[in-house]
Amino acid sequence: MLRIIVITLTFAVLWSIRWFWFAGPNQAMIEKWVEGGADIAAYSDIRQVGFPNRYDVTLNDLRIANNDFEIFETDVLQIMRLAYRRDHFVLAFSNNIKIVGQNIKTSQNRASIVRQENDVQRVVWEADDFALDNGATIKHGQLAIIVPPNDREITLYLQLSEIAQNGMVVHENAKIQIKVLMQSAPDTSTLANFVTSLETGFISAQISNPDDPEQIKQLTEFRNIGGITSHFPVLATLLN
Repeated sequence: MLRIIVITLTFAVLWSIRWFWFAGPNQAMIEKWVEGGADIAAYSDIRQVGFPNRYDVTLNDLRIANNDFEIFETDVLQIMRLAYRRDHFVLAFSNNIKIVGQNIKTSQNRASIVRQENDVQRVVWEADDFALDNGATIKHGQLAIIVPPNDREITLYLQLSEIAQNGMVVHENAKIQIKVLMQSAPDTSTLANFVTSLETGFISAQISNPDDPEQIKQLTEFRNIGGITSHFPVLATLLN
């Protein structure tokens, strides 16, 4: 019995040392990626918890903007991963977020980032009970983004359910696949580099297998996209 206790305590001490050993580099990695040597992102504070099995980094009052162009804003962003899985991050946002100047309310708002085989990055964002400023609502939405390494083509999969305007359901379900061709492979080394590469790198976009071309128009026409088309020209083609 004493031997079991000693082994258990030794393992607990070693695991604790391991957690604290990697906690600092984990937070530093996230801070470096978000700040990235450019004035793109700002937040009020950052903290890390999660001992003993996770690393949970929380950024409060996060705002991402390029000069006067506001890209994203959330009161809280949590970036979580298991201590033994370095290539899988789970993100949780506050229920009220702002994307390109538009307020979006949700009941749940989460995402995951996974580095798969051959360094392919898969980003999945999903939320329930969307409510937009203009009265449009979406019961559930999911956006998946596939970013291959050193590849100029990004693939997006968008799935929406129960899209309503003025309380009336316009579409029960919509599934869209978009392939975006860029001047060069997107630079994901830092947030600033990623934003810059997206702004300047678009060549074209192709929507494949839409259920109905008229549906694509109705899905997008109620969105007030503001100045985003001047920063991301491909969206002018997609949304007009």
